[in-house]
Amino acid sequence: MLTPVWHGTRHLLGTAMFCMALVVTTLMFVAPSAHAAEEVQTYNRFEITPFGAYLGGGEFEDPIDGSDLDLDEHFGYGLFFNVADEHWRHYEFFYASFDTEVEGAAPFDIKVQYLQIGGTVSHPDARQVVPYFGMSVGAARFSPNAAGLSNETEFAFSVGAGLRVPISERVGVRFDARAFVTVLGSSGDLFCVSDAEGGECRVRAKSDTFFQYAASLGVTIGF
Repeated sequence: MLTPVWHGTRHLLGTAMFCMALVVTTLMFVAPSAHAAEEVQTYNRFEITPFGAYLGGGEFEDPIDGSDLDLDEHFGYGLFFNVADEHWRHYEFFYASFDTEVEGAAPFDIKVQYLQIGGTVSHPDARQVVPYFGMSVGAARFSPNAAGLSNETEFAFSVGAGLRVPISERVGVRFDARAFVTVLGSSGDLFCVSDAEGGECRVRAKSDTFFQYAASLGVTIGF
């Protein structure tokens, strides 16, 4: 199980992400100045952003004794691909992958992957620092690294906010804070294996939804 220090870290990161999203959302709807509105904004049609990310959250339940089984907080990687409809509105595809561990009396390694498509909107007149808000839908895949255990692929969506900081015409830095919500199956049992002696499931869902959050930092290349 997680120590109190890890629990504190997780709660602090979640609070920081909430505050970040609140600040970004507020900045996005500040009334633009008249001078900024007259400027013509140039932009790249396509952008790719490889990123490193930190994933937290996620909790299952032991099907035998009902105890909590937390996912270990861990670093991962991914890629955003954006297609600009206008300079302030982008269609977005992204993939993220994290190798982590389900803790408990019998811990096991697990890979968590998110494949999503959606979009972002930003403040139309921002220049040096561009706050944005985004939403996406897609799939979450959980792949336990243990013999015989089944993989699980479920519907998932995300809500995120962040900052884009242009460095040059084609290069920039992007910070993204995002919450993932996965809709789990109605049975509640996950990562099951069947053999001659019967079936067994390693974990049970605590609810119909599975919540995780991630903070990422990447370098954007436009073309």
